[in-house]
Amino acid sequence: MRVAIIGAGISGLALAYYLQKLGVPYDLFEASPEVGGNIRTVQVHEYLLELGPNALQGTPELEELVRELKLEREVIHSYPENDYRFVLRDGTYQQLPTTPFALLSSNFFSWETKYRILQEKDVPPADIDYETVEQFFERRFGRGVAASVVSPLLTGLYTGNPGELLVHKALPELKALEMTYGSVLRGLKKRKEGIVRHRTFSFANGMRTLPNAIAEKLISLHTEHRVEMITRSQGKYVVSCASSGDYDTEEYDLLVLALPAHQAADLMQYTFPGMAAALHNINYPPMAVVHSVYNRKEVTGELKGFGAMHPQAEAAFASGSIWSSSVFEGRCRPHEVLFTTFVGGSHAPQHATMDRIRLMERVHAELAELHLISAEKPNFQFAHLWSHALPQYDMYIEDAHQMDKELEQEGLFIAANWQSGVSVALCVAYAKELAHKINLKRPQNHTS
Repeated sequence: MRVAIIGAGISGLALAYYLQKLGVPYDLFEASPEVGGNIRTVQVHEYLLELGPNALQGTPELEELVRELKLEREVIHSYPENDYRFVLRDGTYQQLPTTPFALLSSNFFSWETKYRILQEKDVPPADIDYETVEQFFERRFGRGVAASVVSPLLTGLYTGNPGELLVHKALPELKALEMTYGSVLRGLKKRKEGIVRHRTFSFANGMRTLPNAIAEKLISLHTEHRVEMITRSQGKYVVSCASSGDYDTEEYDLLVLALPAHQAADLMQYTFPGMAAALHNINYPPMAVVHSVYNRKEVTGELKGFGAMHPQAEAAFASGSIWSSSVFEGRCRPHEVLFTTFVGGSHAPQHATMDRIRLMERVHAELAELHLISAEKPNFQFAHLWSHALPQYDMYIEDAHQMDKELEQEGLFIAANWQSGVSVALCVAYAKELAHKINLKRPQNHTS
């Protein structure tokens, strides 16, 4: 049995790694010379900049993978005192309590909102088709929680709109608590651990360390191999690749698409046009990432925290910033601070695609206002545009998810963040599970 994997982002890399451990023959094709997909770290002068994910959550699967890759010495953890998140409220930043129960004992909410939160235990469970995250939280906790907490959190995670994201897709754990225990708060209490917060970490040389380390272990990784066409013949998948002016065609028993939905759609046109149409419907709003560096003495406050998020109601230009130099060491010079700001997403896609110079000017102006920065301009600024940032788990993704399960019977599998979830941890966990599922399809004698 042979498996073709298309796309060497973190999902494709992790799947190839786990298949290799199980002894399953595979070929992993990547069109570009680089691996990692949206995980992209660049070094510009003295600055280490993350263009995609900025940190990892220490889940069991990720910690195990780091050990197997012998990356322990490369790991750097976030400063414990800087793990707090802040939310913009009425033009100023307020610290967000780290657990639902801490919210009730803080001054973050009014007494009226706290009383409404406590009433959540009396709200009967309801399984509502296409219920959005916003509708779920308003139904169970009231509008105050949805507007001031959920909106910025979902903007930070998905660059998405809680009024469009489906709760059973975007936050399946919370929906499961409601259906299992009849109440989210009751479920959290019975589980005792509540919402588990894994320690945040990265690597001394940035997030690129992880995909590069996986790639070094793979024996059948083919970079600069662009898959031009996929067809089927006598029950096998025929994969046609272009590389270095040559054109190669190989047959495989199973096919795994580890690509963004719009790229996967182009390859499905001939074999599964219905799936291609469903993939084209998945929404990927644009997002710009802007890095801004200032002298520390020009920034008021100590910036003790992970960063700050901006609810849509605040009408801010950016959706928020990570205080990168406060989270991990070595991101800029010791006398400076580095902000990583996110602009665009579902709330304001037009902001992400504006003129690059104007974009950076707007980011500086907002940072200066919110953080009382005295500098007329940053010491350094860098902007990157993701024209297709993150998949939105809204109603338009439902068809693709349903077809994915059906097409597994045809030997077609998906390993991508539009299926597994958008975080690196979820992508790795899903890839490991999928590798074992594929391994079960091998003949009993385990010959290829």
